[in-house]
Amino acid sequence: MKTVAEKITTALWKRADKAEPPEAHLPPASLDRRAAIRELLGRRDFLLLWSGQLLSQVGDQCLFIAGVTLITHLSASPLALLIPALALALPQVLFGLVGGVVADRWDRKGVMIASDLLRAVLVLAVLLVRTSGDLWILYLAAAALAMVGSFFYPARNATIPNIVPTGLLLAANGLIQGSYIIALIVGPMVAGTIVELWGWVAAIVFDSFTFVFSAVTILVMRIPPIQNGGSYSPVARPGGRTLWHSVREGLGFIRQSPPLRRALPITGIATLGIGAVVLLAIPHLKVRLGAGGLEYGGAMSMLGIGSILGGLLASRFSHRFSIHSIVGGTLILAGAAIVAFAFAPIYLVVLLSVVTLGFCIVIARGALDTAIQTLSPDEVRGRVQSVVALIVAGGTALAQGLSAFLGHFLGVQTVFVAAGIITAAAGVATLYTLRDISVAIRRRILS
Repeated sequence: MKTVAEKITTALWKRADKAEPPEAHLPPASLDRRAAIRELLGRRDFLLLWSGQLLSQVGDQCLFIAGVTLITHLSASPLALLIPALALALPQVLFGLVGGVVADRWDRKGVMIASDLLRAVLVLAVLLVRTSGDLWILYLAAAALAMVGSFFYPARNATIPNIVPTGLLLAANGLIQGSYIIALIVGPMVAGTIVELWGWVAAIVFDSFTFVFSAVTILVMRIPPIQNGGSYSPVARPGGRTLWHSVREGLGFIRQSPPLRRALPITGIATLGIGAVVLLAIPHLKVRLGAGGLEYGGAMSMLGIGSILGGLLASRFSHRFSIHSIVGGTLILAGAAIVAFAFAPIYLVVLLSVVTLGFCIVIARGALDTAIQTLSPDEVRGRVQSVVALIVAGGTALAQGLSAFLGHFLGVQTVFVAAGIITAAAGVATLYTLRDISVAIRRRILS
């Protein structure tokens, strides 16, 4: 007896196969890695979205550098840096699920444009900060930016399957993941240069411009309207529903879908190791190898390079392996890389381990995003993506908090070993728990 969720998913696949034009499905097996990336970036709408997001994420790094520079200049208290971190996390928890409802009820293109333009204005509020007594403005602006972002990202992630052929969805998710890592590498250099030459005010203005640029790229995109499921879907008619009822519908869909219930926790675990490494790498490298800030910077750059390679190679993996094999295999390898990092006898091993970690996590996250998007009907996809965002944000915060706490009492190396074992164990579990959905997803991807 099929569950309601399984019936919905089956109906979605059948309808999509009938509705999509023949050119929407490329023969993935005939495309090598370069051809797949070239085909993906040759698609106007995805290229516009990707380029706008890349520049916007670089701008976010400028805001981060400018904000830290401003806070440390005006206040000597460490709590001054802790407060904005909480201001960024709390709105995601409070408004994340609401953002998913908005992404399913309203035109997603309009939601993204409005979010970008609103953030372009909000970030300029930081320019009003002049003394330590004005820092509350920065904290409030950070919270407002995070709140608006909780509406933008579910709409963006729910849109990707509508502008990309199913056969290129994994490659698209890999590139979206990779753009964030590129921004982490390029952003601090751009921000540092802007702050050094023109001051933190210029960095804030630049970040505002990047939001406007992203809004313009989305404005000229062709984004199909949300495909309501009509008679087959219980979540097809959001109009007239209360906000809480819509949230419950989204959570109910996940609860009724065993594949999603298994995929979502694995998504959270996939953030565990990288969160621990980024947070504790400096004290570990100092104790283990006598390394300093320069070596840490080199390791983080290699982490970014590995992530970019993962994004570029994701399409090749999707053509050769099933979803559960990709996720399981890369998480096992990521766990081994974390353990290797913990016991690295020389700096070269550190670099190799972080390259491997970045490569594996981007591919695993891209494959999980592809599975979750494929299993979610368009009319509920925004709400599912909002849950994904909550899990990733919560998993990252939990990983960093536990790493700091346990690292103090048990030692940094012990934390890395535990994170590696948990990540690898999640990979082994994935090989079994996601096996039953891989055949259906692969049939959909290769159709």
